Amino acid sequence: MRRLVAPSVLLAVLALGCAKRPAPARPAASAALQTDEPPAARAIASVLASVHARISLAAPEWELQSLCFGRHLLVRLLKDRVEVIALPELATAFETPLEGPRAVVEIAGGSVVAVGAKLALRLDAGAKAPVRLPVVPWLPGTLLFPERRDSNLLWTVQRAGKQFLRQRLVLDPTRAFDKELTLEAYDGGPVTVLRDGAFFYRSTDGARRALPEGRPRPFASDFAPWRLLPGPRIDEAWAIAEDGRIELWQLAERLLVKARFAAGAPPFSAVANPEYLALVVVEEPGVGERRFRLRVFHNDGTLALERELPAGPPEVGEDWTEIAVRDRHVALSETEPFVAVGGPGALEVFRLPAGERVLTR
Repeated sequence: MRRLVAPSVLLAVLALGCAKRPAPARPAASAALQTDEPPAARAIASVLASVHARISLAAPEWELQSLCFGRHLLVRLLKDRVEVIALPELATAFETPLEGPRAVVEIAGGSVVAVGAKLALRLDAGAKAPVRLPVVPWLPGTLLFPERRDSNLLWTVQRAGKQFLRQRLVLDPTRAFDKELTLEAYDGGPVTVLRDGAFFYRSTDGARRALPEGRPRPFASDFAPWRLLPGPRIDEAWAIAEDGRIELWQLAERLLVKARFAAGAPPFSAVANPEYLALVVVEEPGVGERRFRLRVFHNDGTLALERELPAGPPEVGEDWTEIAVRDRHVALSETEPFVAVGGPGALEVFRLPAGERVLTR
């Protein structure tokens, strides 16, 4: 006897898919020719695909740090280890185990710190092995930032609790904690460290800049940033909105907009160095295939490089959202002319400004 799916189940799934956008286009004729599964199963798969297409992956509230450049090295977190790639050779220097990899960040001086569940590792250019460090405090949503004025210190920002913790990168775990900071009017949203070591963060009344030992300075703005990034100069910052609008701010007596342009699509990942702003943007038609693109801009907003990224794995399974975006993170080098896009499952590196693909994994 052929199994039938209860009408209430299909109606519930259809209602979920229609909550945000119009109904999907008619499936291609080739889909109707597949006969290796029951019609009811094909119907459910079609409905789920249309539901997935309507779930936006753009402008996520969380921010993962699975890929970053340091001085003459590129570091990538894998499932249970860390890969260190030497630059400019683009050859693997070494891989090292790391249980429960959390994030990577470049610190002052150009080394990279990789944080895991039980310890942290300092990765240096030219080294053949990491330096083991005590575990760094971590909760879901934690971000890592360098203390740009001291290579022996690292900031962890727990956005949910609005906690800013500074940790010493020393071998003795009893001496690891250095300082806890609460920033006035921080709203738990985007935050960055500017090139002079000051925090710049979204506040309840706009944005604020604050050195760790000073009082925050407010800047009024109607622009609601999704991400804040350090600008080309120590008194500048990039502000990126959820819809892809971009502004370059100068933090003078008041906030001045030095450049204003659009990414062309909502962003997923963003990073900046003194010469470029790089974004992975996502085009989500709602009834068609989701597409990710790399776009790199000069500081005046002119496009330096654009590449369509390879299609990801099928959007199936309970963890399909995680799989769809795991290899869509962007990083920019400050010592070599490279931009990288990837994650634990794949990696591409392009040379700037020509756009030559120099590494694929």
